[in-house]
Amino acid sequence: MMRWVGRLGLYVLGVAFVAAGIFGIAQATLLSDAGGAPTERAIKPTASEKTLPKPVKEESASTEQAEKKEESEKKPEEEKKPEQELEQVEEAIEEPDPLPASSASASASASASASASASASASASASASASATASSPVNAVAPADTTMYLTVPKMGIYDIPVVEGTTESSLSVGAGHYTGSGYPWVPGSNTYIAGHRVGYPGTASDHVFYNLPNLVMGDEVIITDSAGQTYTYVVSEILEVPITDLSVTEPVGRDIVSLQTCTENYGDYWTMGPNWNVRYVVRADMV
Repeated sequence: MMRWVGRLGLYVLGVAFVAAGIFGIAQATLLSDAGGAPTERAIKPTASEKTLPKPVKEESASTEQAEKKEESEKKPEEEKKPEQELEQVEEAIEEPDPLPASSASASASASASASASASASASASASASASATASSPVNAVAPADTTMYLTVPKMGIYDIPVVEGTTESSLSVGAGHYTGSGYPWVPGSNTYIAGHRVGYPGTASDHVFYNLPNLVMGDEVIITDSAGQTYTYVVSEILEVPITDLSVTEPVGRDIVSLQTCTENYGDYWTMGPNWNVRYVVRADMV
């Protein structure tokens, strides 16, 4: 009897062990089917997961939009440039030569004859004139090249070339010296210089005398000749005469420079054409 009870106990114990093993295997299988590796997921650092760079994309998009907006704002300005230049060319074409060639040649011959008739008396009184006119360039030497350079700080122009003649080809270089008028190095001269009010874009004539009406008494005008000699003047007189009046180009008995452009009408300094009826002249005395 005792032997049978002992065998039964061993049998029950073995069954219990087997059942426990089967239960453990079944539990492991169930956990694996549910997603597996719960421990690994629990200890995985959350910071290691990659995040989408949304803020960067949004910032990039806004930057692109800002650049596109800036480009779209610039385009109208760039498109306006050719239109403005075309309008300026049209105005420049309508703007007459400050001193028409026919009038210039007639005045030049008249001036030459007047100079010839006056040369005798001028030579006779040269020493008296030199002593009487303290500002005369008595020590100036006539340069080989008559090209000059004009500086008027109040107008914002510096070392503008002044070439011989007042034709369109001369004025496109900068400003033109009226042929037949005097030179700074010649005592008693009226050095007559003309320039365009509007002029052509991309050339030295571009608005070269646009600010001439801004000059007032006492403003400084400086001329440098091709030899480097400098002549300083101060504004002393402002004239408005008909476009046909060339008397303003003649000598006045003292050393002066005359700067001339054309305006639309008397007292109308800021309407750019189309008639240009008035000759606007600023005179300055040598100091």
